[in-house]
Amino acid sequence: MTASTPLPRAPRDRAPRRRLRGIAAAATVVAVALGAVVASETAPAVAAATSDSFSRQSTGGWGTAETGGAYTSYGPAGAAFSVDGGRARIAGIPAGTSAGAWSAGTAMLDGTAGATVALVGTTPLGLYQAVEIRRQADGSSYRGKVELGRSGALRVSLSRTASSGASTALGSVVAAGTAEAGTDVNVRVRATGTAPVALAAKAWVAGTDEPDWQATATDASSARIAKAGATGVWSYASGSNSRTTTVAFDDLSRVPAGSTATPAPSPTPTPTASAAPSPAPTPTPSTPVAVPATGARGSAAVGSAAYPVPSGALFVSSGSGDDGAAGTQGAPLRTIVAAVGKARSGQTIVLRGGTYHEAVVVPYAKQLTIQAYPREAVWLDGSRTFSGFAKSGSSWVVSGYTPKHPTTIAGIRDNPRFVRPEAPLAARLDQVFVGGTQLRQVASASQVVPGTFHVDTAAKTLRIGTDPTGKEVRASDLRQALQVQSAGTTLRGFGVRRYATAYEDRGTIRFDNVRATVRDLVVQDNAMTGITIGNDGALLSRVTVQRSGMLGISAAYAYGMVVEDSVITGNNSERFKAAPVSGGIKIGRSRDVTVRDSDTSRNNGSGIWFDESCYDITVTGNTSNDNEYTGIQLELSDTAVIAGNSTTGGQTGINVFDTGNVRIFNNTLGGNSKFGMTLLQDERRQSVASFEGQDPRRPAIDPTVPWLTRNIQISNNVFATGGNFLIYALDKKTGIAVDRWNLTITGNLFAKRVATTDPAMVAWGQGDNRTLVRYETPAALAAAKGSGWRNTQTTGATTVSGMSAYLGQAASLAVALPSAIASLLGQATGVKRVGIF
Repeated sequence: MTASTPLPRAPRDRAPRRRLRGIAAAATVVAVALGAVVASETAPAVAAATSDSFSRQSTGGWGTAETGGAYTSYGPAGAAFSVDGGRARIAGIPAGTSAGAWSAGTAMLDGTAGATVALVGTTPLGLYQAVEIRRQADGSSYRGKVELGRSGALRVSLSRTASSGASTALGSVVAAGTAEAGTDVNVRVRATGTAPVALAAKAWVAGTDEPDWQATATDASSARIAKAGATGVWSYASGSNSRTTTVAFDDLSRVPAGSTATPAPSPTPTPTASAAPSPAPTPTPSTPVAVPATGARGSAAVGSAAYPVPSGALFVSSGSGDDGAAGTQGAPLRTIVAAVGKARSGQTIVLRGGTYHEAVVVPYAKQLTIQAYPREAVWLDGSRTFSGFAKSGSSWVVSGYTPKHPTTIAGIRDNPRFVRPEAPLAARLDQVFVGGTQLRQVASASQVVPGTFHVDTAAKTLRIGTDPTGKEVRASDLRQALQVQSAGTTLRGFGVRRYATAYEDRGTIRFDNVRATVRDLVVQDNAMTGITIGNDGALLSRVTVQRSGMLGISAAYAYGMVVEDSVITGNNSERFKAAPVSGGIKIGRSRDVTVRDSDTSRNNGSGIWFDESCYDITVTGNTSNDNEYTGIQLELSDTAVIAGNSTTGGQTGINVFDTGNVRIFNNTLGGNSKFGMTLLQDERRQSVASFEGQDPRRPAIDPTVPWLTRNIQISNNVFATGGNFLIYALDKKTGIAVDRWNLTITGNLFAKRVATTDPAMVAWGQGDNRTLVRYETPAALAAAKGSGWRNTQTTGATTVSGMSAYLGQAASLAVALPSAIASLLGQATGVKRVGIF
């Protein structure tokens, strides 16, 4: 591939029904739009709107709606339906089961339905809820779903449920803000038409402004529901919940199209944009400057990018602008927030050189491009200056330190699941920089020494151990730089640094919608995660993400994502545990994802980590050396190519764990402290709901990702000396012998085991979860496992640098490069070579 600016593959806009890790049991329910659809003059008379405020009391079901019919309920044994005089409840929903109720009344074809929902209690639990519309007698329906993550993130999606209970996702999953556990959330869903059926859903926290429709879809399939039906609600308690779940509902309503709508649970804001977004202005450059396009990895240096400025752009200048100005080049706005508010969808916002101390949200209705002015240095900076330090013993103190940041992860202070004992303050978000150098936080004033700082939140003081004389002192006081809620928004050509991003914020730069594009962006020194992708079709090209506190790039439900020509190094600077999450890049529950031609080295964790039901993975041409844990890791996933990568140093070069159908070609491994490559299996299976990691957009039992290590081909790789084993293969829990995996090892170059302290060449697991048979030579391996396997070996224990002397000889035994892999590596089909090209 080239480093110019390749277009992303066409996104499928199948946005995920995202289930965040440890979904919080919080208010979630499907949004149903109460805004009535206006009927045409020739439309027939329609039924009246109905509603139920649940002001009655009942202990044996939900009784009969105030206007509408009696409720029919369903659920597992132990689920109890009641009405307490203000809300309807479903109590005792066991983990991994669903329950619901519907009121038939007069069937509705076109219209909206809505309800207010909440989790009863504040203990975080995995929870999905929905409002159902056009529900048929056989149980089929359309659902407007809401899920709430433990972080408080609300996400909205649409689906069609068949009579069998199988669910088909429709359209994209859309972020809908945040809500804490126990918060009331309004949900609405709308269905109109029959061929096709047009659907929409939304959700918002009760008491806040009602948004426009957030999730939309069209169902033209033969399975579409084209008949009038009932309205109802549905709840699903995650299989990972540690106890039963109780949910509550209020203000269930049904508004047929053309009827008079009942009052909405919260006011509808005046629209700020026309129904049809304005088209993007024609990109006529004001000056004929070229977009940076070099073969180097990583972003263009801040201040060197030169993207064309289209006519009709809005201009912003932090130094000379005025938010009351027109936003022209001669009269720029002062803040990005003001520019986003003023911009129309499709417009470009151009940032003049300077520092912007802002937290920006790009709303759902505005597809924007935000870029730096050609060759001007632009930084979004989440810190502010502090001065007036007074010497106090061997340190310096300033009063009036007011930044106050969360100290919890997943609701737990200094969560030990993430925080390692030797870095007890990793989850504290305070960041201090003296003369541009970041200091390390300590727990008490007495521990302050040069290079460290301490925050006394009660006294509101900041104490530093580095002399501030003649130096600028900055401390982070903003949490998030950019939350992009709109589809198709592009960020390019500037830098983002020093934000005190919390785990619950997900990322310093957070994309919630489809077709996100990031080019030539530098993201450095932020407290938790640098960039988060939460939807389909994203492209990250020539991006530099360094020294993030926990993780460089996070992605989930990101079908079709491409990361290329980027530098993601030195992340997990706060030294969180290697698992459940830290390091360079971690991607979960995504399909058709590519990470190529990037540097993911020297992260304190894994360099590249695919986890939890990823499918169709391509990892090619990367340098992922000297990571603390693993260079490249595939876990609970399936169908992947790992080719042309360097994964030297660290504990393990490549780890394939509960992952099948993997082709591992032409990589260079060595110098690893434990293993060159591990192939592992444990007890987890995708078909068992109690194991977390299923992709909720896929069938409950998804045959494409069974979480089985099998069908692995290892060819044309270089294994230099290092660690205990060059290849280690074992099922540690379920007794599947490696002989049953369909594992092929051929065409590779191995360092020779000379002394007993040298790593063993191949360890082959038996069927008892522990026994390994060792093969120390290619001949012994071929005699035992594959007579046609042809590997070669050096004459002595050889390091990575020494392996080059053997490459020519080993090439004669290499496997001819298959066309699919040759295309990914930019090589001719049939070429024979070992190691990286």
